[in-house]
Amino acid sequence: MDDEPHLVRSLSFILSKEGYEVVSAVNGEEALQKIRESKPDLMFLDVMMPKKNGYEVCQEIRSSPELKDIYIIMLTARGQVNQAFISS
Repeated sequence: MDDEPHLVRSLSFILSKEGYEVVSAVNGEEALQKIRESKPDLMFLDVMMPKKNGYEVCQEIRSSPELKDIYIIMLTARGQVNQAFISS
């Protein structure tokens, strides 16, 4: 889930071409709604989304027993890396 339309289109195209089902959202609140509906195996999550940022969405996913096993890849457009983590 990402609020950058060019990145969303690029990732969606590549993943769809490889046979994956892709669901996208434009903000953190919409992302959480769609995550609860589709329960994906893997998600790309933008750190800087409107309404709820990627960290907030990640925290809600990790605190939910039915969603906590989703693999999350965090994306950011920041020029400098301040923090890195792997969530599994």
